[in-house]
Amino acid sequence: MIDLHLHTNNSDGTDSVEELLENAEKQKLEIISITDHNSVGAYFELEKNPDIRSKFSGEIVIGSEIKTIFDDVNIEILAYGIDYNKINIKKENQMEVQNDALKHFVNIAKAMGLKVNEEIHVDITNPDKLYGSWVFCDEILKYNENDEILKKLGKVDRITFYREHEGNKKSPFYYNTSKYYDDCQTLINKIHEAGGLAFLAHGLIYSFDDNRYSIEKILKTTDIDGLECIYPLFSNDDREFMINLCKKYNKFMSGGSDYHAKNKPTTFMGTGINNNILVEKKIVKDWINDVRKI
Repeated sequence: MIDLHLHTNNSDGTDSVEELLENAEKQKLEIISITDHNSVGAYFELEKNPDIRSKFSGEIVIGSEIKTIFDDVNIEILAYGIDYNKINIKKENQMEVQNDALKHFVNIAKAMGLKVNEEIHVDITNPDKLYGSWVFCDEILKYNENDEILKKLGKVDRITFYREHEGNKKSPFYYNTSKYYDDCQTLINKIHEAGGLAFLAHGLIYSFDDNRYSIEKILKTTDIDGLECIYPLFSNDDREFMINLCKKYNKFMSGGSDYHAKNKPTTFMGTGINNNILVEKKIVKDWINDVRKI
């Protein structure tokens, strides 16, 4: 069993690198990848502390989950096998990006008549306030007088806000982050230049008008190498669709839990939500032996 989509506290997971590797060992995983958002910090940490690496007896594919834009929608690309010393990720100034987003959310909220404290802010030293969407949701959900307006908006909470609103062109809270991140093909080029492979992460959860059409468009118009086909939020039909697309376009397949520990408490390493995923080594046999590992 493998899991190629895991997060540590180098981005928005709550496990340290050491804790994650200890958990992976307990789960008896054979191959993992630490795929922190726009970060390869976990690999520098392992380089400096070889004792931590010894906590896990399996293989670790060097990875990162990197933010990008396609057709004005915020998406992510999983980079596997990259040289972490060479990958040229367009670094985000997290304080700038997230506080700009938070300011945007507050202005929209005020225009809609929502009660909100304008003094709220992101604090990247506080694991509970890393993202503008988290701070914003925690704030507006405090006030009962916001309930009527929020009901009309659908899901508004810190888990779903990023997909349902921040990255959704149909939401009044949509925030275009294209000025902060590379476009999809530029990012794919950078991953290839760093010796890695580029996979579309959880393609069916984005806010495209038609996700299936847009995924196929990505396959037709970019040099992406593969798709994440096994993911806890995919139905059996979704998985079959993604697998068939990979076969149709001769692309590689991947899968993982998107484990964040306490920040996604119902999602477990290796098994997903209520044991709804199983990523077998055979689905990655076409590429897994050819990428960088540590």
